[in-house]
Amino acid sequence: MSFLEKIFGDFSEKKVWREMENRAKALPEDYYNAYKAMQKYLWNTGGMMDWQETKFVFNHIIDLLEEAAADGKRVKEVTGNDVAAFCDDLAIDGKSWVDKQRQKLNDSIQ
Repeated sequence: MSFLEKIFGDFSEKKVWREMENRAKALPEDYYNAYKAMQKYLWNTGGMMDWQETKFVFNHIIDLLEEAAADGKRVKEVTGNDVAAFCDDLAIDGKSWVDKQRQKLNDSIQ
């Protein structure tokens, strides 16, 4: 099973991912770069959740950036100066992949 299959399950959600990424690519360059940086941060810090939570968080970020661009606001006017904390707050309610793997391991041993 590939990494993407672990995140997305079957590839029926691949279309949803592409649509989401296309929305992000349609953002003005500064906003798109901010989105990709936030996305990379969430992937790399272990803040990634299951697919439903991931989809929710990334769509929420895109929604906020679309609104900011339309209103002429800078990214940090929406996120605050601590963009990492902003991302952490978005992901805090979701169980990380590591948390789920720990629980799976604990549940598998009698």
